[in-house]
Amino acid sequence: MPEDPFREKHRLRALWKERRKNIYLNSCDDCEKSFIKNFKKAVGTFKNKIIAGYNPINYEANCLSLLNFASREGSKIALPYTNKNKILEFREWNFVDQLKKDTLGILSPSSKKIVVPDVIIIPLLCFDLNGTRLGMGQGIYDRSLPFYELSYKYGLAFSNQRTDTLIREEHDFLIDGVITEKNFLSFERN
Repeated sequence: MPEDPFREKHRLRALWKERRKNIYLNSCDDCEKSFIKNFKKAVGTFKNKIIAGYNPINYEANCLSLLNFASREGSKIALPYTNKNKILEFREWNFVDQLKKDTLGILSPSSKKIVVPDVIIIPLLCFDLNGTRLGMGQGIYDRSLPFYELSYKYGLAFSNQRTDTLIREEHDFLIDGVITEKNFLSFERN
């Protein structure tokens, strides 16, 4: 581990923000279909499940087409709302429902109906094959995901967002897998 993990993560975030932007801007036109195909591998059946995603910002892989697909297949959909304690609540959402800014200024459901998702799709800057993800640095997902013990937690990223090894600190929450345009990667947990 580096002498100063905070400084190293800060350096990596700056690097991966630019890389993710370039990957996103140069992504293929058919990626949406490939993401959905691998999303199906990750989730299996969609009927009567609650699938939570996110409203993409800053060149994050767009999960809205995955949520739309899941909805058509019989899933309820949820998006995160960051509460005043900077913990995510997943609120039920329908594509026709109005969104409003949460405490971080991110468009979130105005619905107050909080749900516990079966599957949570998580944005990231980069990931490794150990299930470590590098996020934006506010720790919101790391603080929130332990409250969703029974939910599967999958990152959504382009395959080029994979890196060999990431710094993992004690507070970093491991994810169960990553859905990319090339495949679904499942990370085994002991």
